[in-house]
Amino acid sequence: MDWITTFIILGCNVLTVLICRYAYPVRNEYKDGMILWTHIPAWAVQRKEVQDHVEQSQKQWKWYHCVGFIFGVGICLLGAISLELSIIVWIVWITVYIAGCYILLVKIYRKMLRIKKENQWYDEKTMRIRLVQNPEENGFIPRYMDDLDYWKNGWYSNPNDKRFLVNDKFCSSNMSFNMARPGARLLVGCLSAVALAVLVWCIYLFIPLVHIEFIFTKSENEFKIEGGGYEVEFTAEEIKSVELLQEEIGESFNRKNGFSSDEYQIGRFKGSESGKAMLFLFRDIMPVLKIELEDQTIFLNSKETAETKNWYDLCALDS
Repeated sequence: MDWITTFIILGCNVLTVLICRYAYPVRNEYKDGMILWTHIPAWAVQRKEVQDHVEQSQKQWKWYHCVGFIFGVGICLLGAISLELSIIVWIVWITVYIAGCYILLVKIYRKMLRIKKENQWYDEKTMRIRLVQNPEENGFIPRYMDDLDYWKNGWYSNPNDKRFLVNDKFCSSNMSFNMARPGARLLVGCLSAVALAVLVWCIYLFIPLVHIEFIFTKSENEFKIEGGGYEVEFTAEEIKSVELLQEEIGESFNRKNGFSSDEYQIGRFKGSESGKAMLFLFRDIMPVLKIELEDQTIFLNSKETAETKNWYDLCALDS
């Protein structure tokens, strides 16, 4: 188990929960004419439906982060079984957790907005007269609209506002795009696509590492080694020498492109003596098959001693 990586994940989880918990607090106090980000008259704050919603929102927000923290700690403990699996679950967890925070905030806000509309608690600060299309006739009719309606989906969308960026309703220190602007929709769509692609790519990289197994195959005079998302192919003519190391490799390696943990080393490395090398190694397991090619050296072993020796025999016969 890689304790350093485990503690890094734990620290990231705790920090994520704290940031989400306090950077987006539930506005349950009546301030600047608002409660739960919604403008209502001061006298309406003490109404039962408002107080019930405030109390329920506080409990939901608290329990959401408590459950999130418990899952975050559980992911770290999962590292005792498989560090790679814990990283995959952590990527999914942090994505779902942050998205869930925002969804819960929007849910709380929309319910408060619905309570306001049901009771007609409008005021001059937020109420506007807008011309909206009449579906029954070819024309427009005036309608009272609340500025808060432009945030009902969790983002700002006001076609009558020419601004590209506005102050975020749920976190005053942030800015939010006006999604009614085509440029804002395009930018957010591109950023979302890139973020999703990075997440999928990270998961794709770690999936082969959940269960490491090295596969050595021979087809006529061609050999193929694969494992952990890496592979190398070579022919019998390319083999310069084959050696079965029984005690130790006798050199150190610097990783160039690959993975290294307490359990294995996989990928492209540079050896202190052999130079360019491909490693498919379980740590602290001997013997190790060393295959020297014209352009690189391959180090390979199996958890089963007999299997490594069989690989050596296959290569030795054709070298």
